[in-house]
Amino acid sequence: MNADFSNSYYIRLIIDNIREEIKGFKTFSFAEGHNLEYQAGQFITLVDNSGSREIRRSYSIISSPVLNEPLSIAVKRIDNGVFSRKLIDRVRIGDSLLTTGAAGFFRLPDNIKFFTSIFFFAAGSGIAPILSLIKTVLLLYPDISVYLIYSNRSRETTAFYHELQRLKLCHPDQLHIDYLFSSESDLRKARLNRDLLLEFLKIKHFNREKTLFYTCGPESYMRMIIFHLVEEGFSIHQIKKEDFNPGNKKLTGRLPPDKNSYHVELDLKGSMFSFPVKYPESILQAAKKIKLNLPYSCETGKCGSCAAICLIGKVWLSNNEVLTDKDLALGLTLTCTGHPQNGDVKLKIE
Repeated sequence: MNADFSNSYYIRLIIDNIREEIKGFKTFSFAEGHNLEYQAGQFITLVDNSGSREIRRSYSIISSPVLNEPLSIAVKRIDNGVFSRKLIDRVRIGDSLLTTGAAGFFRLPDNIKFFTSIFFFAAGSGIAPILSLIKTVLLLYPDISVYLIYSNRSRETTAFYHELQRLKLCHPDQLHIDYLFSSESDLRKARLNRDLLLEFLKIKHFNREKTLFYTCGPESYMRMIIFHLVEEGFSIHQIKKEDFNPGNKKLTGRLPPDKNSYHVELDLKGSMFSFPVKYPESILQAAKKIKLNLPYSCETGKCGSCAAICLIGKVWLSNNEVLTDKDLALGLTLTCTGHPQNGDVKLKIE
């Protein structure tokens, strides 16, 4: 069965409130009735079909699903960002937005109760998904120590500063916050670097094996943190980073073991579709060709928006920066960088 491109898989959100946190950075809250489910730390992908081509962009959810808060996202204005400029400059209360739903693996693990400490490293607007996670942990897991290291230019440019201070006041023994300001006269503490990172780890009392690390910010910032944590002996499985910036969609020239063409049978939220995938196109590209509306965002194997379950067959990924070995073992795969191998495959997207 082929498909017509339609809005049938979109969720319509009605903007109920808009608040400017700092200049060029706003939060948008949505009215009830959307039936969109999500987990702390995830993002939603918004869709704009008003132009000649569809535009999709992902924005972090700052609300917590366990606090009965209205669904809310954070948006930073990007000078050359078509979608973010529209949201910041022109969207008003009462306007509606389309989304493919919530996605992302920057969330708490199923075995969260095993851990006793969580370090959150945020830079600038990277605080958005981390705020959702922190609020959730503080409510549901009072025995987990929470450490936030938050980098900005100054206190005045620090989004959610007052909300974080309020949370710290309400949870003084559980939540510990260190603010780093690049305007600080003491250059040693102006920016996060290797020595300062190691200093933070040394002065905090935590069980190394029962500690998680989350980081969200510029790519170079996250790369530096992950490198030094691994260098210090922490397992990569203890570290989560958030990255759904479309950025440069040019992928590496990795070639699949099998370049033959195969069919994909897809269960998309209960509707069945079948279509061919001819190399070098990915499963997502083949679905787009028949105007099948699949969830996706980055198209580079970084965000997890396009995740699917492989029920039958094998899918080779040309790039994967989001699925862990455990995820892959459970059958999860990505359509944006996925290619069927050695036969037809059957996938499911819920």
